[in-house]
Order: sequence, then C-alpha cells, then structure tokens
Amino acid sequence: MRERLAPDSEGATRKVGSRKSEMVAIIRGADRDQVSAVAKRHGVSEQTIYTWRKLFGGLEASDVRRLRQLEAENARLKKLVAERDLEIEVIEGSRRKKMRGAAAANRQQAGDVTVFAERARVEAPA
Repeated sequence: MRERLAPDSEGATRKVGSRKSEMVAIIRGADRDQVSAVAKRHGVSEQTIYTWRKLFGGLEASDVRRLRQLEAENARLKKLVAERDLEIEVIEGSRRKKMRGAAAANRQQAGDVTVFAERARVEAPA
C-alpha cells in the first residue's frame, strides 16, 4: 500500500495509513460516520477507504496484531527454509564432486588393470 501524506491541523504533513491498525481504525470511523467525512479528516481518498475495507473490513485490532505476528513468523520460516535449501545444495554439490573424483579414480584404476593385463599378454611366452 502506498503511504500518503496528509496535512494535519497546523498544515504540516504526516503519514497516513502506514499501519494496518490505523487503517482498521479509519475503517471503523467510516462505519460510524460518512465515508467522505472520514476520508477528508484523515487525508485519504474515499476509494482508499473502500479498498482498505475490502482488505481489512472484518478485522478488529486484536486480529491485526495476530496478522502481524503471523506475517513475522512466516518471514522467519521462509528465511529458515531458504537457508536449509542452500545448505542442501552445498552438500549435494560437494557430494557430486566426490562422486566425480571417485569415478575418475575408478576409471584410472580400471585403466591401470587393463594396461597390466595387456603387458602380461605381450610379455607372456606364447
């Protein structure tokens, strides 16, 4: 949501609608009074209030707090999942390198056996 700057009583500007709890309070004010009056009082458009009502209309202040907690927990869990995915990718990458090294060593060893077998055939009396 975009933050809007609205003039306060002394003509200075202040941020409006930057917090969900403030949005809910404005919506509750619009439920009691006319939307146009509430919009003018808070320095937002009527359409903004209708949009907020669509998003947060059924929420109370406690619901907003719970929503904020859930969003914070969700962000924390996303970070943990991303870190774990990165660790798995690093482990799999090192495992692939080891496998490639082991496969090359096996090929080298197999090649040595083949060379020894050929030498044995060449050197063996017929």
